[in-house]
Amino acid sequence: MSVLNKSAVSVPKSSIRRDVIRHRAALLDAATEVFAKDGIEAPLVEIARRAGVGRGTLYRHFPERIDLIVALLERNLDELEAQAADLADQPEGLLALIRTMINQDVDVAPLLDSDLIVPAPLLARFVAICRRPLEAARRAGVVRQDLDETDLLDLTVMAGSALRRWGLEERRVRAPRILALLLEGIRSDADGKSLDSDQPG
Repeated sequence: MSVLNKSAVSVPKSSIRRDVIRHRAALLDAATEVFAKDGIEAPLVEIARRAGVGRGTLYRHFPERIDLIVALLERNLDELEAQAADLADQPEGLLALIRTMINQDVDVAPLLDSDLIVPAPLLARFVAICRRPLEAARRAGVVRQDLDETDLLDLTVMAGSALRRWGLEERRVRAPRILALLLEGIRSDADGKSLDSDQPG
């Protein structure tokens, strides 16, 4: 009888795993919405509530606020990595990738707080993601020949910092203009001068 009872209440590991994945995704979705609207210091309990889970579940997945922030940045990199793989050898693939980056910045700009130090592995991963699309764009003459992956990282950070000054609705309005300015600046016909021709001082 005890064996039957044990069998009746046991939960398959696959079901538990699905719940873990589902809860994590729900928390990340909720965190994106809450941080985008209310900023990086928004109450974590509101994220748990919006995700439909308890605080215990939130802290099992993300013990500290920074763990949640890093997970959001990693998920954005996952999206960029998948897109880069699909567009890697297309001349205009880099421009599409940059559009995705700016669209992501609308939501994650509040995460780029001045006190946040983005882990070096995430920065290195971003640079690696950009490499093949950038090479294809340079070969096709779509972007300036002296543009490199670190330039793209700097430009993305600057765009995110600019958007961080605004609320969510204002970011949605400003993002297309920032994107247009960024793309105009990296195109091959933007300027014949080398990027190193004007040094400060």
